[in-house]
Amino acid sequence: MLQDINLTIEKGEFVGIIGHTGSGKSTLIQHFNGLLRATTGQVLYDGEDIFSEGYDRRALRGHVGLVFQYPEHQLFEAEVFQDVCFGPKNQGLPREEIEKRAREALELVGLGKEFDNRSPFELSGGQKRRVAIAGVLAMEPDYLILDEPTAGLDPGGRDEILGVLRDLHEKRGIAVILVSHSMEDVANYVKRIVVVTDGRIALAAAPRTVVPHYKELEAIGLSAPQVTYIAHALRERGLMVDETVTTVEEAKESILAALHMRDAERGRTER
Repeated sequence: MLQDINLTIEKGEFVGIIGHTGSGKSTLIQHFNGLLRATTGQVLYDGEDIFSEGYDRRALRGHVGLVFQYPEHQLFEAEVFQDVCFGPKNQGLPREEIEKRAREALELVGLGKEFDNRSPFELSGGQKRRVAIAGVLAMEPDYLILDEPTAGLDPGGRDEILGVLRDLHEKRGIAVILVSHSMEDVANYVKRIVVVTDGRIALAAAPRTVVPHYKELEAIGLSAPQVTYIAHALRERGLMVDETVTTVEEAKESILAALHMRDAERGRTER
């Protein structure tokens, strides 16, 4: 059950919602497009209460697209292109517009025309996931919500999907809400992390602000990125590495800078 939730996500943001299994993160996102109804309070989209009388929640789901965990289980058409056409077709669009959107969506996720007539069920796990994401993108949402989009994928498939999401955000300005239990995945990509535990928001800040709280994260069943633990271990050994790093590249730069500073200090001492 969700409690005392107060959260605003702006258009164009890249947000990670993270929490352990059963924390309430999946329940939270299903309120965003009205799949679940809050018993108290309001859910607003563009300033309007989505549960007010007469509000068109079906239209809302074209603006706030939700990709469920293991979305490939929702693929059902015989061919990839037809599956991606399903969403815009339900929006009542003309055939030409439906096919135009489907083509653009497939290109956005890196699937060319050679995939059009293939069965979705013959594709790799990562490719199936991309087809499912394209099906939501074809409805041209302002917000794309993904519930554990890397679940069950090997490292290559995981990086593939996260790279697609980063490109969608950077190149198309789509607001992406990435739900995960893995801080490693989230911290490398998002601009803001929302930590959920026991139906409440425990932390909400930029990754570099959240990761120093790694002991608090561990207490609620989460962990920080591996580079965070490496940075703390190096500081305990006297190397002044930045403890807020979240990526391997940031860690490398911080370690090299710390080594340079230490060598410079030693040089001054020897003189």
